Amino acid sequence: MFKKIKNQLNSALPLLFEMKTVSDIQQALFEYFKKNNKSDKKQVAKTVAIQCVEDDYYFSIFGQIALSLNISQPITVDQIVFRSLNANESNSLVSFVWKRFIESPTLRKKWITLYNSFCRQVGFNSTGIQPLNDMVDLYHSWKVWRNLTTKQSIIDLALHNIYVGDLIYDSYLRFKPSETVDIHNRYLWLIIWQAYRDIRRSQKYFSSVKPKLFLTSYTTYIQHGIPVRVALNNDVRVFSFGNYQQFAKELSNTDWSQTKNTDKYSKAYSVMENKDGKLALADNAMTLRMSGQLDNATAYMKESAYRESNQVVPNVVQAIVIFLHDFYDSPHVYRSMLFPDFWEWICFTIDTLKNADIKFFIKPHPNQIKLSDKALDKLKNLYPEANFISPKITNKQLVVAGMSCAVTVYGTVAHEMAYLGVPTIACGDNPHMSFNNICKLANSIEDYERLLLSFENFVVNKQNLRKESLAFYYMHNMYISDAERLLVEKVCNNFRHKCDVTDNSDELVVDLYGISQLEAFQSYVFDWNNIIQGL
Repeated sequence: MFKKIKNQLNSALPLLFEMKTVSDIQQALFEYFKKNNKSDKKQVAKTVAIQCVEDDYYFSIFGQIALSLNISQPITVDQIVFRSLNANESNSLVSFVWKRFIESPTLRKKWITLYNSFCRQVGFNSTGIQPLNDMVDLYHSWKVWRNLTTKQSIIDLALHNIYVGDLIYDSYLRFKPSETVDIHNRYLWLIIWQAYRDIRRSQKYFSSVKPKLFLTSYTTYIQHGIPVRVALNNDVRVFSFGNYQQFAKELSNTDWSQTKNTDKYSKAYSVMENKDGKLALADNAMTLRMSGQLDNATAYMKESAYRESNQVVPNVVQAIVIFLHDFYDSPHVYRSMLFPDFWEWICFTIDTLKNADIKFFIKPHPNQIKLSDKALDKLKNLYPEANFISPKITNKQLVVAGMSCAVTVYGTVAHEMAYLGVPTIACGDNPHMSFNNICKLANSIEDYERLLLSFENFVVNKQNLRKESLAFYYMHNMYISDAERLLVEKVCNNFRHKCDVTDNSDELVVDLYGISQLEAFQSYVFDWNNIIQGL
């Protein structure tokens, strides 16, 4: 044990020093916010709650929003500190102690200090210790954990009348990490315990302070999702900044996902004028994507799935190609899916196709995290006869080579395949659902199996597929005002990227101020001020 601790210290101390260090960009932003923060911390004013996100981009955007709101009226800003679970912390006792009591507090303290440049105080901290209440939560979480019987029983969980099963399930996948959930694993108990603690702290804060606004990054995992759902349950207006199609999205009790709501796309498009012109705009954008460039819709990817490759394309003629998801990337980000996770989905799909002697290939996600390599190796060992395609082979190459059908749970590959004239089978709630032809959506596992076995009988109208794909692309990425489009482009294509790659802190601050002067940004601030004033 002592040897393990010594080795951990030798490898982690340099990293710990790096985590404590404030970068030039962070320092410049801190000074900019501190200098321009006009709020009086002693003044009683209406409260805005902001997630303390450990990311330069969100630190920048949330800080600028706080400054802009304070220009019109005095507000106090509370930061909500979500950090609790840590990836790989359950690997060993040494790892757990290091991440829980050394690494995590170090990072948490640094970011709390940075956010204090425009925040009054910490509204609540998800890891604050309250011995008696925590012990009660520990007992209740143990009872829940012991009574779990299936993976679905996790997903169905509601604690204190707050639905959190999907958040708990995805948190296990991400932070354990694991490609699927073991209901008997004690780490699941710990996550359920943390969920109880987060609900209690969130409920106390949002019911007593009643902030006028709550600004958050994402809505997935217990860290993001629980405060969002508790805030909504307490009639707090919540806005998420977690998708690439709009600057900010207001959430509700019927739509609490960070992803853009796509339910009315088809209906709205059907009554539009000049459809040909709109399809032409979308076609230009899709042509750009197919050439290997990233657009706003795929700005989250490290590289395009259509980047040219010299890889040899296998014989995919008349074959199904299964497009894998990142096994650890919140499978329940949408409202529903037929399988509890991506691992269960891919195993069922392979077994079904293999037993029916159907030709198929598997393509890993081109931008999956490094951790997914382990799950991929496990899949290859489980199915040594399966044909895996290099992720460097583009989807366009596969279509040209003669593939017949794509399979995904809910991926963007569905409308990309439709654009190229290939049908897709999906088995989860997805952005394309309001259109009839983009993908064939299974409504049950039996229906999914039927679709897999009958793909050769699909009637394919390539012209209709392409047309609906372009209609979807226009509605999803272009159906916004010119002012909003300019803001999204400035934020996604320029500023968000710069936060990751630039070392010019002065330039970043200038860009941030420029964003705050844009018409659409000012419009958001105006609306938020009205909410704060109760108008």
